[in-house]
Amino acid sequence: MKKAIYATCSLILAVGLTACGEKKSEASLQPSTETEQTAASDEPYADPAQENNSTVTLGGHKYEVKVSREADKELPMAEDELGKKFYDNRVTVSITRDGAEFFSKSYTKEAFADFLTEAESKGTVLLGMAFDSDKSDAHAIYLGAQIGETGIGEGPSFTVEIPLGGGASSIMRDSEQDTTGDDGMGE
Repeated sequence: MKKAIYATCSLILAVGLTACGEKKSEASLQPSTETEQTAASDEPYADPAQENNSTVTLGGHKYEVKVSREADKELPMAEDELGKKFYDNRVTVSITRDGAEFFSKSYTKEAFADFLTEAESKGTVLLGMAFDSDKSDAHAIYLGAQIGETGIGEGPSFTVEIPLGGGASSIMRDSEQDTTGDDGMGE
């Protein structure tokens, strides 16, 4: 009988010490985690930098399309409904034709401002741009672009046309918006 009591007490003591030890370690980690989360949440959010490279042959020429996105802390910040601030993005497009520089331009949300309603412009950023292999042909290289709220990934999309025969690039609102994100850079 004494052996059973000792075994039961030892088991209860071991379980009790283990449980107390676990609670203590969880409690000791909790304050630092909350402090880190609070400090991080006060900072404006910046999308991570991204770069996509594509190679395509159009009209007998080899084109290399490089699209880079990075948060630009010099641009006006966006703010969501909860007051969280976000850095806007700058997208740089560089295209070479047969190894020589063909096109280079940086885009910000401002480039799309004429196509945005006031509601679409408020609290949004340039989410990203990507080479559109389905639309590109021997006459032009096409890029898809999207404006929207960071973290949601929804918003109006646009087509950027870069003529291969020279001339200025143009922006059009995309009436056939692809929301699959299969080829895209962005959220």
